[in-house]
Amino acid sequence: MSRHPLRRHTLRRLPLRRLRIVSALLVPLVLLAGCGGDDPASDDTGSSTVDGGSGDGDSGAGSPDEAPDVCALLPAEAASEVAGFTVTAEEGPFDVCEYNQEDPRATSFTLGALVGDDLGGGVETYLDGLSAALQVEDEATPDIGDGARVVTGTTSGFSQTAGAALSGGVLYTVNLTPGSDLDAAGELALAEKLLRAVVDAA
Repeated sequence: MSRHPLRRHTLRRLPLRRLRIVSALLVPLVLLAGCGGDDPASDDTGSSTVDGGSGDGDSGAGSPDEAPDVCALLPAEAASEVAGFTVTAEEGPFDVCEYNQEDPRATSFTLGALVGDDLGGGVETYLDGLSAALQVEDEATPDIGDGARVVTGTTSGFSQTAGAALSGGVLYTVNLTPGSDLDAAGELALAEKLLRAVVDAA
């Protein structure tokens, strides 16, 4: 699905700092969707969703004490190989690693990791929050970990693609801010590829 040409033109002219703000905004929006609007009994249901979401042991009962360092899991060289273009890597807010190209108008992305038991609304609520935070144009449910979902659309008028997958009690996330070279299908494919790579690296 192609994007509106005016939107792409606007995106290409945004400085890197503005693009990173779009990415940074989406993460807390999804976290709020995962934590808000629960009744008093939600603590138990959220916990069972995380621990009992899969029978194959991939998500596993009993989350780790802390999430892994994503920049260490997938350093810049490895991320560049997966993405097909050269990126730098640096730690960002909200437990994510930021990957950027030299050209601030080019595609950038973040990868993150959250301990599943720390998600107040449960993993399913977090995944539902991906759709709620975007005006969704397309989505995919790849076979990555447990219950993975990747969605692409717009937020505040800017193109954005986000996804998450639960594996080993950790929720791994991807957040892609595309350049002008990607359409919706390309964004979904790249986000899925990156999400798979970080889960495999763990």
